[in-house]
Amino acid sequence: MMRQRGFTMIELLITVALSTLVGILIYTVFIEQTRAYRLQTDMGNMQQNLRVAMEMVTRDVATAGWGVGYNGSTWGIGGQDGDENSGMYAIWVRDNFPVGSGHDAIELTMMDPDRTTWGYTATDVSEQCSTTVITFDADDAAVAGNFSSAGPNSEIICYAPVGMGGRPVSYIWTVDGTGDTSSGTVPVAANTTTDFSNECTGSLPAHMACGPVMHQAYYIDDNGSDGFGIGSSEVPVLYLVPDVTVADIAGGYPHANDIPVALGIEDLQFQVCQAGLGRDCEDDANWESGFNMDANSSGTSDWWNLQAVRVLMTARTLRPDLERTAVSTPIDIEPLDVYVPTATLDSYHRRVARTEVTSRNAMGTWQMMNTPF
Repeated sequence: MMRQRGFTMIELLITVALSTLVGILIYTVFIEQTRAYRLQTDMGNMQQNLRVAMEMVTRDVATAGWGVGYNGSTWGIGGQDGDENSGMYAIWVRDNFPVGSGHDAIELTMMDPDRTTWGYTATDVSEQCSTTVITFDADDAAVAGNFSSAGPNSEIICYAPVGMGGRPVSYIWTVDGTGDTSSGTVPVAANTTTDFSNECTGSLPAHMACGPVMHQAYYIDDNGSDGFGIGSSEVPVLYLVPDVTVADIAGGYPHANDIPVALGIEDLQFQVCQAGLGRDCEDDANWESGFNMDANSSGTSDWWNLQAVRVLMTARTLRPDLERTAVSTPIDIEPLDVYVPTATLDSYHRRVARTEVTSRNAMGTWQMMNTPF
């Protein structure tokens, strides 16, 4: 009968030691792979949020001013910052908004560029400036059905390339009822604001192009205690204000109807270059912070001088990288203003995007204003 031998104590200890070592190596590799996957996911999400945010902002900045008047504004209802008696401008950069944040916000005004939403007024009808009705040409009578005081298109903007003084003009009215597709008429409230009265005397231009108004704004929400939105210091959010006029009536924005666009957008800044003043936009020294035509008393912030808008944006990961607690600090992407972010190592990864957008509608106005007739 054969005797069966088992493992010796030394063999068992060696086996246990090797198994433990292999287990530790496998666990270490697993942990590192998990960390790498987590970081790649966070970085990928940050890049995607930055791309989406930059694409939306630059698209609207490039379109801003479609259908506005010769000075980059439209007259009637609205107005910047709730001021009903001043023009509503195509581009208005709001420095340090919300106050104390150091971020920029931007308001943009234009006629909806979707051709299917607008039409021409009748060529044989020239309404008075005090009109309470907008009458579309018979071929565009169906467009009147787009407008209603109770609907999303409760305002109407009308543009004429040649108006008072031979210059482009643009007016906005509040819709006062429901458009009639059979007669092609849209009831409106008569404009009585100072800016409208200054720009419209006598009759409106015949054959104006009219459509829905797009008066939007973009801003950063990183305040978790203001009662609006989902933004906080831990997760800053880029927001879109779909209708600034509605927000202003309710007291301004942030507003409950604001739409979150992208998470993790930490900072938003704007610069402008006014080539119409003889400035070379290839030289950084010729770019300036802010653009507020409403405050223009010296003639240095005119719509037709604006050639390009520079958009600067910082995005960060939604979660800190706890394994790299000294990875980055907030970035000062706008050295031209007085705000300097606190440079504290906080373990968030960051990326900066910068692009320059030609203000093609302002350039078109420049060509018109500088072309001899």
